[in-house]
Amino acid sequence: MLFAAVDIHKHLFQAVILDPVSGEVEEARFPATRERLRGWAEELLDREVVVAVEATTGWRWVVRELQALGLDVRLADPGQAKALQGRRRRAKTDRLDARWLALLLSRAMLPEAWIPPEDIQQLRDLTRLRKTLIEERTRWAQRLHAFLLHEGWPCSRSRLLTKAGRAWVRALQLGPHGGAQRERLLRRIESLDTEIADIDRELRVFARADSRCRALEQLYGIGPILAVILVAEIGDVLRFRRAAQVVRLAGLDPVVTEPADSRRRGHLAKAGSPHLRWALVEAAIHARRVNHLDYELHRQVAQRAGATPARLTAARKIGRRAFHVLRELELANAA
Repeated sequence: MLFAAVDIHKHLFQAVILDPVSGEVEEARFPATRERLRGWAEELLDREVVVAVEATTGWRWVVRELQALGLDVRLADPGQAKALQGRRRRAKTDRLDARWLALLLSRAMLPEAWIPPEDIQQLRDLTRLRKTLIEERTRWAQRLHAFLLHEGWPCSRSRLLTKAGRAWVRALQLGPHGGAQRERLLRRIESLDTEIADIDRELRVFARADSRCRALEQLYGIGPILAVILVAEIGDVLRFRRAAQVVRLAGLDPVVTEPADSRRRGHLAKAGSPHLRWALVEAAIHARRVNHLDYELHRQVAQRAGATPARLTAARKIGRRAFHVLRELELANAA
C-alpha cells in the first residue's frame, strides 16, 4: 500500500507518494490544471494507493477528478492536521506540508473531513448563497437607513425590507440628488429580493419532495427553508454516533477548561459549520413561546443567565432532536 498526498494551491500543486515499507518518497510539482492532475494520478492507477487532499479552497474539483479515476481519496481537516504538528516552530513549505499529510495517512492518524456527495454539495451551495444574499440585502438596507437619517427621515431598518416600507420611502419628498440616490439603493435591495425569492421557491419545492425535510418540519420552529439548511449541513446523519456530535458540528458546544480539579464552561467553540449554527439559533427563537417544547427550559435559563444563553441552550436541544429525527428516518429507510 502506497500513501499519497496533494498540497493544493491556486496555481501549483505539490504531490508526494510515500512507500512506508522502503521509506522511498516520490515528489512532483505541477501546474494546477485538470490535465496535469490527471497525468499524475493516472500513473497511480496500477498501484494500490490512498490519496490525501487538504480541505482548503479548491479541494472540490481535485477530489472529484481523483475519484472519477477510481482512486481512494481522503479529505484532511487542515486545522487538526496542523495541530498534530505541535506548537514547536517549524519550517513551512509545500513539500513539507504534502509529506506531513502522507505521513499522517500512512500512520492512520489523518484527521478526516467528510466528503459530501454531489447532491448535498449543490444543496449547500444554494442555501449558503441564500444566506449571503440576505446579509448583502441587510447591508444595503442599512445604507438606505443611514441615508434617510441624514435627510431627516428616520425610520426602522426592518421597515425598509417590506413592500409597505419601500412604498413609504418612494413617497418621501427629496431633492433631485436625494431622489436619485434613493432609487439606486431601492433598486439594489429589490434586485436582491428577486434573487432570494427565486432561491426560496427552489428550496420549498425540494422540501416538499424530501422525506428528511418533511420529518424535520414536525419540530416546532423549523419550516421548509430551515429544514433544507439542516439537511444540507448535517448531510449523512449515520456518520454520527451521538446527538452531541451534531451540536459540536454546529460549534454550539462551549469550550471546557479543567485545571486541576475544577471545571469551567466558557464561550462557544464555534469550530463547526456557521450555517448550521445559524439555522439552529434561528429555530430556537420560537422557544420563547409558551407552547414550545423547550419553553420551560428557555425560561429558567433566561432568568438565571440571560436571553442569549437561553437561546443557545434551546438551539442545542433542537440540534439533538434533529439528529434523532433524521437518524430514525434513515434507519427505517434502510430496514
